Amino acid sequence: MQSNKYFGSFYPVESSIHKLNPIMKFICLFLFIIPMIGSMSLKLHIVILFFIFMLIYSSNVPLKFYLDMLYGLRYIYIIILFSLASKGLSLEEALVILIKFTSIIEYLALIFYTTSPSELKYGIEKTLSPFNLFNFNLGKVSNTIVSIIRFFPLLFTTEYNVLKSASERGLDYFHSDIIARINVLISSFKNTLRLTLEKIKKESFASELRMYKITKFRTNLRTNPIGFLDLLITAVHIVFIASYVIEVGII
Repeated sequence: MQSNKYFGSFYPVESSIHKLNPIMKFICLFLFIIPMIGSMSLKLHIVILFFIFMLIYSSNVPLKFYLDMLYGLRYIYIIILFSLASKGLSLEEALVILIKFTSIIEYLALIFYTTSPSELKYGIEKTLSPFNLFNFNLGKVSNTIVSIIRFFPLLFTTEYNVLKSASERGLDYFHSDIIARINVLISSFKNTLRLTLEKIKKESFASELRMYKITKFRTNLRTNPIGFLDLLITAVHIVFIASYVIEVGII
C-alpha cells in the first residue's frame, strides 16, 4: 500500500514533460492506444517501453513514484500471470501482454504526474471538441473523466490510511500472511470507498471555488504552447503506429 501523497497525482516540478501542451499529450495518448491494442510484436513493445522510461526520466518525477504504481498493482500482475498460464499462451505472447500492461500503467502515470488537474480538464475538452457531433456538454464530460482518473490513485492512498488505522485497532495488514491481508482488505473496502468518494466530492467543490463551471466550455489561464518537443514526441508515436501497420501487413 502506498503512503505517498503524490501517488498518481500531479507532481509540481519543472521538466520538459510538464511543459508539453496538454492537448498534444492526449493526442499522443490516443496514438499510443493503437499499437497497444493491436500489436503483438515483442520488439516493438520493448522499444515503446524504453521510450516511456526515457519520458519518465525527463519528467524529473522520482522513479520511485512510478515503481510504486506497479507495486500497488502487484496482485493484479499475479492474477494476470495465472490467467495467461491457464490459456496456454507461449512465453513470448505472455511477455508481450505483461509489457503492454506495464506500458499502459506507466504511460498513464506519466500523464498524471506531469499534468495539473486544470490542464487535464482543458486537454480533454479541446481534444474531444472535434468529435462533439451531438453537442455534449464537454465541460461536464471532462470533469467526470478527470474524477474517474483521480479515483483509483485516491483509492490506493486512502486504502493505505484506512489499513494503517485498522492496524492500530488490531487488524494488522502489514505483518500478516496473504490470507489475513485479503480478509482485512475486504473488511475495510466499504470504508475506503466511502472516504475516496468524499475526497472526489471535495476536489469537485475545490474546482467550483476556482470558478470552474461544468456548464460552460472552459478556458485555461496559462496553457503551454505547442513546441518542437510536442511535435517530436507525436512523430515518435506515429512511427510506432507505422511499425504496427507494417507488422500486420496493411502496407
